[in-house]
Amino acid sequence: MIRLLYVDDEPDLLQICRLFLEREGEFNVTISESAVDGLEKMRTGSIDVIVSDYQMPGMDGIAFLKAVRTLSADMPFILFTGRGREEVVIDAINNGVDFYLQKGGDPIAQFSELGHKVRQAFRRKRAEEDLRTAYEKNKGLMDHASDAILIADIASGMLIDANPKALELTNRTLTEIRTMRQAELHPGHEGMDIPVYFAQYAKNGTGSTESTIIDRSGKVVPVIVSTTVIVIGGRRCLMSIFHDISEIKKAQYALQLANKKLNLLAEITRHDIRNRLTVLGGYIDLFRERPPEPQHSMYLQKIKETMNTIGSTIEFTRLYQNLGVSAPCWQDVGNVFTRACTLTEMKKTRMLTQVNGLQIYADPLLERVFYNLVENALKHGNRVHEIKLSAKENADALVLTFEDDGIGIPDYDKEKIFQRGFGKNTGLGLFLVREILSTTNITIRETGQYMNGARFEITVPRGEYILRTPEISLAPTPGIAR
Repeated sequence: MIRLLYVDDEPDLLQICRLFLEREGEFNVTISESAVDGLEKMRTGSIDVIVSDYQMPGMDGIAFLKAVRTLSADMPFILFTGRGREEVVIDAINNGVDFYLQKGGDPIAQFSELGHKVRQAFRRKRAEEDLRTAYEKNKGLMDHASDAILIADIASGMLIDANPKALELTNRTLTEIRTMRQAELHPGHEGMDIPVYFAQYAKNGTGSTESTIIDRSGKVVPVIVSTTVIVIGGRRCLMSIFHDISEIKKAQYALQLANKKLNLLAEITRHDIRNRLTVLGGYIDLFRERPPEPQHSMYLQKIKETMNTIGSTIEFTRLYQNLGVSAPCWQDVGNVFTRACTLTEMKKTRMLTQVNGLQIYADPLLERVFYNLVENALKHGNRVHEIKLSAKENADALVLTFEDDGIGIPDYDKEKIFQRGFGKNTGLGLFLVREILSTTNITIRETGQYMNGARFEITVPRGEYILRTPEISLAPTPGIAR
């Protein structure tokens, strides 16, 4: 039953209106002879719709409407009056009247029309309340969702809402989001109202696809999009749920690259072992001829050296068998560097770190990178007394600097040291350092000054490192011999 408050200064009209509206049992009509009394009844009773005359003593219908709006912004209000001046209609509309109905004519038709308007106003309010309740419920779910959610109007393509995760993903405020089209967030679709791959969802009602979103800084983020058509306030809208798959994409790329390199390294290893076996077979054949000294001792020494080289190559295969098997992960640089240092014979070399609170996204073999750099410094630096690892962030990346106070590397060898086979031993140490780092797009180069020590700069792209704390300390690495 609809609870109606009818306000009019004519008692007879109040009574006849109540009799007409209540006779079918759909309305419960409360009457009042003044706007002031009507406001009191509104405050103390439960009212669904208000019908009011315009010309009343003390407070007219427009003043009454304004007073009602201060108490209830969404109370349905119908102006039922004999005055038909245009300025009254405009004033009523400007102050939020729901319907304007003029008195006069056949009473049955007039009150039937009034009843119809009351029903319309009541249903509209109920629908708005239901919509508001549903929206507030969904808004709560949206705000606490773990994925980004964006809502766009299908007709215009304009974004109308976003949850906190969406604001974080796009690096924008809600005010900015509401000035954008859905397509502006998707690279290559800026000129469209709704991206092509969303059009079918607007037609079919639901769908899912892999896409990308571009944030305020221009960063392209890969996402999985699940889209559903919903209706908000009579508008058909697209609700899109975006799941960030950046980490998955990074892992997939790194694994593909690492597997490619693993196959290359396996081929290199087989090639080297075959060559060494050929050399070994040749010296054995010469040795069978029982050559006199000093050839006898020389052949024997060559056989031992070749066997050692084969052993080193096999050991290398064992050490790097996991390359491409495990996905990259976030690693604490200081901890990894410390573990690598404990695997080497430090003697009196001093280790210093300046990387507190730093994590980088790298292959699990990152420890082997630092081990090879330390071992390389101790073997070839001649007079290394100190090795230091530090970090510095610039506009585009973070640079890890590994340096020692040894003899350093001549300019003509700075790039050669990363080539496979260069050096006095297997020639695989620094070659694999570069290969392991490149799995996650990390680069390395030597920038030291010859005779003043080696200096390796490891550049980590933005987004591939996390600075947990701004504090930087310069302290001896714990547990390392001084």
